[in-house]
Amino acid sequence: MALTAQAIQNKNIIETEYSEKAAIGALYDELAKGVQSMKNGEVYTVEEAWKEIDNI
Repeated sequence: MALTAQAIQNKNIIETEYSEKAAIGALYDELAKGVQSMKNGEVYTVEEAWKEIDNI
């Protein structure tokens, strides 16, 4: 019985670590896109961003 409980605990730890890694990876990807946009000069002012939002 203890082995089964340990296996379940190990599975939960692995899933949590994978979820954290996936979330960090997604965040990194979005930040990299933002940095690249800035380098390309594709930066919106706050006013431009609000106009885009209002158009939606």
